[in-house]
Amino acid sequence: MNQGDNTRLRIVLLARGGHFAGCVFDGTTAVAHKTFHRYVIRAKAGKKQSSKDASGKMAHSAGASIRRYNELALKKEIQELFTAWKPYFADSSCIFIHAPSNNRQLFFDGDRPYFVCQLNVIRNIPLTVQRPTYKEARRIYGLLTQVSFEVNEEIAPACEEVSLLSASGLSSKCNESMEVLKENLETKEVTKASSSVMPSPNEIISSDCDSDNDTIGTSTPLHEAAKCGDSEKVFDLLEQGMDPCLKDERGRTPYMVATEKEVRNTFRRFMASNLDKWDWNAAKLPSALTKEMEETQAAKQTEKDAKKKARAKELKKLRKARQKAQAEAAQAQTAPSNSERGTVAASALKGKSQSSLSARLSKEEESKRAHDAEREKRAAAAERRLAAAAALKAQGTDLVSAPGGSGTDILCSCCNGSLAGKVPFHRYNYKYCSSACMHVHKEILEDG
Repeated sequence: MNQGDNTRLRIVLLARGGHFAGCVFDGTTAVAHKTFHRYVIRAKAGKKQSSKDASGKMAHSAGASIRRYNELALKKEIQELFTAWKPYFADSSCIFIHAPSNNRQLFFDGDRPYFVCQLNVIRNIPLTVQRPTYKEARRIYGLLTQVSFEVNEEIAPACEEVSLLSASGLSSKCNESMEVLKENLETKEVTKASSSVMPSPNEIISSDCDSDNDTIGTSTPLHEAAKCGDSEKVFDLLEQGMDPCLKDERGRTPYMVATEKEVRNTFRRFMASNLDKWDWNAAKLPSALTKEMEETQAAKQTEKDAKKKARAKELKKLRKARQKAQAEAAQAQTAPSNSERGTVAASALKGKSQSSLSARLSKEEESKRAHDAEREKRAAAAERRLAAAAALKAQGTDLVSAPGGSGTDILCSCCNGSLAGKVPFHRYNYKYCSSACMHVHKEILEDG
């Protein structure tokens, strides 16, 4: 691999989906690098918030506002980085850019870039780029600066033979050799078209012998089965002798492209039964998976599930008890007090706690004491009224027996005073000399 003059700078800029990665390389050394990430992609729905707004449907949710703000913040951070990297852009010999779709507006204002450079140094990256990170930027730079060539071992001897015959002047033999060369070329093309496996390592000679981890190959059926999650097909291909160490175009082994856990476990189970068959470290397998390990994992998972279930049951029980206590407390606050009415229903006594029973008894005692005090007050008032009535009666008797009295005089129903010459107060069939006598007589009749 030849990366040219190491004193000249090259810059790699990657931007996609709220991710940004920028690296400045001096030959093979990264002089400066920076990455940013902002939440700008709408979950599940995909696309940036600005793309959704451009369709005419403006969302007013909190998430939409956050995504709009993050898009502006990401653009501002990138522009500030370009300002700080102004000397690098001025001295760079080539700027590699990957900004698909509307991500291009992060680097360009129309056709004019936000960084100062010559327009002829800007190059688009003609490769598949993963999520922009520092590691991805280094990988892309390595691929862009790598030079590889192929040597066809079958055609090379024929070419040498043709050159020798032409030098000797034997034109007839040269024509025959040329026909043989054409046949070899046609045979090679047919063989290459019918082959579905990777070319042998001897067919690809790369000048970069140290970068064995970045070897670029071809996707195999094992890669496809692992990527599709077909564990049975993966096992069949491994049994047939398919090499799990081979890498695809992006330098990944079949185990690395597997997204399903069962597929990964299939690789590990095959590794446990065939430890010496392949270089499993080169296949990027972490460890073997034996039957004992699976049983242990299953037992641990069962125990974990049991604990989780017991915990959930306990929490449910506590929640029900708390709700019941809250309901009882609310019912106790809203229910009318039976002690104030003087009667206690038998159904209310059932299920009550000892504390509520003692509280009710204390209220009954207070009510009984108040009732007794009221009776005593009424009895004292009755005695006073009787004494007053007796005094009035005695006074009325003296008036009747006085001289000039008449036996036919109408008397007051309370004090027996004469009503002669007076307008009496009437109540029912009773007559009174005054309103005071009427009220006293009324209370006497009510008390019996």
